[in-house]
Parts: sequence; structure tokens; C-alpha cells
Amino acid sequence: MNEDEFRVSLRDALDSATPPPPMSPAVAVTSGRRAVRRRNLLAAGAAVSVAAVVAAVAVAVAGGGLGSAAPQQVGAPGGTPTAGGTPTPGGTPAVTTPVPTVSGKTVWPTQPNGEPQQDRTARAGTKYDLGQQLMVDLLAVVPAGYTALDNPGTDQLVSSRMAQAQFENKVGDRDAWSYLASTQLGKDGGVGELLVTVYEPGLITVAGDNCAVAAAFWTAPADCRLVTTTTGVTVGLASGTKGDYDQWAAYRHADGTVVFLAQQKLDDRPGGGAKPLAALPLTEERLTALVADERFHIKGA
Repeated sequence: MNEDEFRVSLRDALDSATPPPPMSPAVAVTSGRRAVRRRNLLAAGAAVSVAAVVAAVAVAVAGGGLGSAAPQQVGAPGGTPTAGGTPTPGGTPAVTTPVPTVSGKTVWPTQPNGEPQQDRTARAGTKYDLGQQLMVDLLAVVPAGYTALDNPGTDQLVSSRMAQAQFENKVGDRDAWSYLASTQLGKDGGVGELLVTVYEPGLITVAGDNCAVAAAFWTAPADCRLVTTTTGVTVGLASGTKGDYDQWAAYRHADGTVVFLAQQKLDDRPGGGAKPLAALPLTEERLTALVADERFHIKGA
């Protein structure tokens, strides 16, 4: 865990609308190391408490684990800060405006009841429904022979399925959102993961092809190649390094919506499996076809 990851974890814990559950030091260390690039995923099931984050830092310092890294955006891929203070992936900065504040307190988007949200995550309304539908669509593409696990989770363990819609930033005068759905997949005693995350136009503005887009995911790829699908679109197919997703595909739609579809043999979040899957759930052909599928093209209003 480095200083930036600690700062993000600590801020997330303080900003949480619900008091976070207790978490063991071992779990806190795991969560802390991935706090930046997997904030959405972990926050959906078990937020890291302030005490746990501090304990994780103490463990990391004792083990020489602190280092330096470029600051990362909360809940989105990392990159270069814009004039408005919000980092975006490399390339042309998004036209963003600061999130409104009143007396130093953030004013979140309005809920269906007319009141502001308590934090970034929607808990009702159109955006919430889009996040839930994303999970339905993800479960529909789980390949035969694999089981989408359905464990609700506990104070110590993240639930096996997660879905959410999260406000990211203002793009011009528009609220821009991201959406996430993730499920653990089981087969023959192994537990892996399948995840899709979608960013509305203006949030990921990296210049270049879809391999450049793939590099704007939560973690830098070890390698990437462009793949043309049977429908004639070209997507980026990336592989990760140890401790990250094994493989993901990236696609930017013509309207600027960006979709990442990721998979891994071993689900390493707290509560994940101790035994990896024998193979990745989706073939490369299926993964690259699905990332550009219209079912994952959320058209934010």
C-alpha cells in the first residue's frame, strides 16, 4: 500500500454514509493495496474502516511496503489532473467542472425523492436501475459449466455479486456516471471472477486506439493487441500482471461510452476462492465480441 492508496482508502471510509464493518488486518491489507483500482468493487460489499486502514498502513510500513505512485481518481481509472481537479486517463482532458459544494460539503446528484444522495452511489432511480440491469446482462453471458455464485457476504467477506451506479464527475453541465457489475464464478472447486464496468462519455478521453483505452483500466496491462471481431469492430485485448485481472477487453463506442470486460481465474478479493479456475471462463473470441455488444452499451442521459 502506498501513500496515495492509503489516502483514498481513508477518505472513502470517512465519506461512507453507513458505518463500515470491522475488518481483519489481513483483509485490510488486501483491500488497501487494491483500493484505487477496485474502489467500486470493494465499496459495494465491505468498506474499509478507518481503524482497519490505519492498521493496514502499519503492517505495510513494518514490511517496507510503502512506496510512491501517481495519484489516482476515486472510482475511475487514473491519469492526469484537469484544471477542475479531477484526474482523467492520459490524452485529451475531459471538459469537467468541479463537483458543487455548499459550505465545504459536496452536493451529490438528486435522488428520486428530491433529496441529494449521501455519497457517489445511487440507491434508487434510473441510474440505480441501469446498474442493476448491468448485472442481469452480465449473468446472462456466464458460460455453460460455470456457476455465478450468490453469497450475500458478511462483515468480513465481500458478497459474491455486486452491482452499482456511481456518480463520477460533472462533464460540462451534465452528471457523468460509471456502472459496475461483478460476479464470482465457480467450477470444480475453483473460484474466479467476471466483471464489466461502463463509463459514460467524457470520463475516459484517452487518445488512440482501443489498446490505449485498455491501458486506462484499473491496472496497466502487461501487453495488449487489437482484435477485430466477427461483426467488424476492433477492440483492445489486454492481459494483466500477477495480482491483477488475467485478461480484459476494452471498447470505446462512437458516442464516447467506454466498456471494460474483465476476467480472472482466481478471485483475490476478501472472501474469494483459495483455488483458481482451471481456465478463464470466456474464450478470447467471446470476450472481445461481448465487450462491444450493445447489451453493455449504457446510454446515459
